[in-house]
Amino acid sequence: MHRRWGRHYIPIMVFSRRRHRRRREPAHFTYSRWDGTQTGFDLDADHLFGEMADELLYHGDVNSALRQMMQNGLMDRDGRDMEGIRDMMQRLRDRRREILEDHNLGGVYDDIADSLRDVVETERKALDDLAQRGDGEAGDDRQQQLQSDTAAMKNMELDMLPPDLAGQVKGLQNYDFESPEARERFEELMDQLREQLMQQQLDQIAEGINDMSPEDMQRLKDMMAELNQMLEQRANGQEPDFEGFMERYGDFFPENPQTLDELLEVMAQRMAQAQQMLNSMTPEQRQQLQELSNQLMEDMDLNFQMQQLADNLREQFPQMGWGQSYDFQGMDPLDMPQAMDMMGELGDIDQLDNLLRGATNPGALAEVDIDRARELLGDESAESLERMAELAKLLEEQGLIENKEGKYELTPRAIRKIGNGALDELFKRMSADTLGKHQLEQTGAGHERDFDTKPYEDGDRFNLHLEKTLRNAVARTGGGTPVRLHPDDFEIERTEQLVRS
Repeated sequence: MHRRWGRHYIPIMVFSRRRHRRRREPAHFTYSRWDGTQTGFDLDADHLFGEMADELLYHGDVNSALRQMMQNGLMDRDGRDMEGIRDMMQRLRDRRREILEDHNLGGVYDDIADSLRDVVETERKALDDLAQRGDGEAGDDRQQQLQSDTAAMKNMELDMLPPDLAGQVKGLQNYDFESPEARERFEELMDQLREQLMQQQLDQIAEGINDMSPEDMQRLKDMMAELNQMLEQRANGQEPDFEGFMERYGDFFPENPQTLDELLEVMAQRMAQAQQMLNSMTPEQRQQLQELSNQLMEDMDLNFQMQQLADNLREQFPQMGWGQSYDFQGMDPLDMPQAMDMMGELGDIDQLDNLLRGATNPGALAEVDIDRARELLGDESAESLERMAELAKLLEEQGLIENKEGKYELTPRAIRKIGNGALDELFKRMSADTLGKHQLEQTGAGHERDFDTKPYEDGDRFNLHLEKTLRNAVARTGGGTPVRLHPDDFEIERTEQLVRS
């Protein structure tokens, strides 16, 4: 029996429902004639470069400008916001906090204990019926006494079951049930626990593990032994025969991994999540489930192979967070499958959060699993990540930036574009009477007549246009003399605005 209490590493205790990750389907496109109603091209290089111009002028470095744009987000040319990494990370942390504050792992233990308690109560009812038949039947006194003694003896056996889960399981495995229903419930519980026990490491293999013949079970053990052998070969610098392994045991892996690394990484992630669940339990809960795990694994004779596989995977993938633990503080208890699903979600949250935190350029976002990001953050955030990953590529294709030794630099074309944009912005903001040549579209208080009029407003020069003023007064009063003027009747002449240069 292999235990490492110092670091609480119990790789064989893994319970989970299978969590299928959706594979990314190939993109499909349809085309139609442009009619002016479709959404335009969300991002183009000119718009994007305009969005980052202020950052470029402030930082003087295109890499810093890209990082700031990734952090804060931006707006596409259709006016839609592209969510920034900072907001995404905050939402991930909020979801993480919600899980930990709402749930606790006590249900992992309670769920098994409740199921065993139901089995025992069903058996006790059958024993009570047996004892009543012995007391109430007329006839053979010896038969009546035998039934009463049997019921009393079996009740005593149930009274003497140990309080721990593993002890109860072992005691009931050796118990001769009186109730067929209780026996059936107990066997179903054992089958369920065995399947859940194997689920996280072997995924879909676990579904049929209870229907395996002795020959099939031996083949499973041979597969795990050969998998361990390949890991040892790799550690010694040898190249394992992965293709031969898949030819012999490919039916165990319906996900059809293409490389040994792909297969091992998935298994290591599952085992690491199971270990994280154990790390997050109280010492009493961890001991109960570890002992139960050992009890069930001994029945399957897979303890050694699983222990060896977990050790090898831990050495090969130390970055999987084997020592990570979570502080569950809520009131909602999780059963075993729910707990493993929740551990998987927490692991994905941490993984995505770390990746976003470490993304120093848009190209790093290409490593994000967009399908999983969509599940965690929603469609809009996933779309923002996909588009954000293309920012640098778009600017490179338009000749505005170039990659030199891993760092982006502005091209001469981009520098000229920044200068032209800065001058345009500068002249737009200049006062009308300051130095320079200005193209004006407004009129003002100059001396040259513009041959047009306007209603008088407070502050205007009183260049009264008498004819239109009188016409306004007559139209207002309906005619007659004398014509009485009102300030609203005043019409003044427009003049061209003067500019000093």
